[in-house]
Amino acid sequence: MSVEVAAHRVRIHINREAYESPNPTTGEALYGLAGIPAHQRLYREVDGDKEDKPVPRDGERIRLKEDEHFYSQKVIEIFVNTDEHQIEKKHITYAQVVDLYLGSGGSPSNEYLVKYSHGPAENPNGTLAPGEKVKVKDGMRFRVAGTGES
Repeated sequence: MSVEVAAHRVRIHINREAYESPNPTTGEALYGLAGIPAHQRLYREVDGDKEDKPVPRDGERIRLKEDEHFYSQKVIEIFVNTDEHQIEKKHITYAQVVDLYLGSGGSPSNEYLVKYSHGPAENPNGTLAPGEKVKVKDGMRFRVAGTGES
């Protein structure tokens, strides 16, 4: 004899819209439920001063809470040397660009030369120095090279 168990459903909110979702669910299912486009990332709101958690667009199980809130945000694609990266912020710092470069196999040193191009009208191209930040846009390109100084 087969006993069919109904999936537990909870009400959640995505971009201020209420939805009914099975619990547990997956990130992929949440993106589909709210019709989140490919160029946006979904975030799970977190209480307090902590950073909201990005929801991966995959099949990993996610446990939901009743009336939990999520929101989507545009993702900006940039290139550091030839590697593509997705960022959520409208500005990027020198240190963040260097961190992206080092994550793709760069060698540690104290100084890097960071040049950028294909930027927005306010800063279409230039050099990014330590401690500085620039506004970014889709397709912006950064070139990072070690100066050889230590």
